[in-house]
Amino acid sequence: MKSKRSATVPIIGCIIIQICVGILYMWSVFKTPIIASFDWSKEAATMVSSYMLFAFVAGNLIGGFINDKKGPRLTSVLGITMFCLGVFLTAFLTKETINLMYLTYCVLGGLGSGFAYGAGISCLQKWLPHRKGLASGIAVSAFAFSTVIFTPVSNALMDAHKVDGIVSFQPVFITLAVVFFVAGIIGTFLVRLPDEEYLRQLPAAPASAKVYTGKNCTLGQAMKTVPFWCIFLEILFINGTWTLSVPLIVDQGMRHGLTEAAAVLTLTITGVFNAGGRLIMATVSDKLGRTNTIIVLSVLTLIGAGLMIVGVPGFGFAVAICIIAFGYGGPASTNAAFTTDFFGPKNSGTNYGVAMLALGISSILFNTISAQFLKGDFTKTYIMAAITAIIPVILMLIIKNQLKKMKAEA
Repeated sequence: MKSKRSATVPIIGCIIIQICVGILYMWSVFKTPIIASFDWSKEAATMVSSYMLFAFVAGNLIGGFINDKKGPRLTSVLGITMFCLGVFLTAFLTKETINLMYLTYCVLGGLGSGFAYGAGISCLQKWLPHRKGLASGIAVSAFAFSTVIFTPVSNALMDAHKVDGIVSFQPVFITLAVVFFVAGIIGTFLVRLPDEEYLRQLPAAPASAKVYTGKNCTLGQAMKTVPFWCIFLEILFINGTWTLSVPLIVDQGMRHGLTEAAAVLTLTITGVFNAGGRLIMATVSDKLGRTNTIIVLSVLTLIGAGLMIVGVPGFGFAVAICIIAFGYGGPASTNAAFTTDFFGPKNSGTNYGVAMLALGISSILFNTISAQFLKGDFTKTYIMAAITAIIPVILMLIIKNQLKKMKAEA
């Protein structure tokens, strides 16, 4: 009993940290008020989420190296500190210096968020190696659930510091930075790795999820395999629909017949579906298998993109966005377990950090194509999104074929 209870404290610590750094998905809440308050262009503001997401995956990579060498506690402390410093410095921007948000909120905040996010996933996978999908799901669903908690909090803070439609963001971001720092640092004190005695008492992983090659691969060894690049490309494409949707949820929701309040509520609800996809599908993947789970999520994402193409109004728009959020959430946890399945837990921070670079590329690539080549056309953008949702199915079939070869050679 003692060893089983010992996992509770670090799990709670990781959850607290993930909730603190999860406002990565909340840019739609701040975007319109910041445009109005700082006279910033819509195009410049739209790119904030893409740049922050790119910094976030870079943080996963850099933090992954540190995590594999120094452990999750130090990595989490560094992540929380950078993230909160980025939010804090953003509070002091003016109309003349607003472009520095790319450095404070995007780069510094994004890197810190990535440090803490990757460390949390790696830590929980080590505590629950027999349920890697569930472990990843707990970590990344807490990250997504931050939107549910802090969207109303952020709106309340902005309303409290708004005069004639203009928000004074200094107290808003200072308050958020202080809250995140205090809670996040408390969370880091709870984080630790399991000992060998604890690990020896754990049951084996379900056979349906077990595709582990039997050795811990270095990054160089992992990158020489077909599955690594299939996972990399799957991350690139399956996230395309969501990264295209994030900056549009509130604005397009209103254009599709929702009130402003309903559009903001839709954004909040996407946090629930995002978190639900991460937790539910990660747990499902332990039984259904990673490849089958990704195929299911790709089909859901395709359905969401299809609803956008036909232009569903009002409540239908909200449903479509929630389907897309669920389809995006599932791979976020499944891929972390997927990478560890193939390449082992020892270098999981580094291996998954490199694979996650695909998410950063995705965030900039598809938004740039939409803005520059499709001229922001809504229908054409979601036709592209539908195509990106089909490709992961093909990649999973390739991995299935690789698994058959591995079993035949064993």
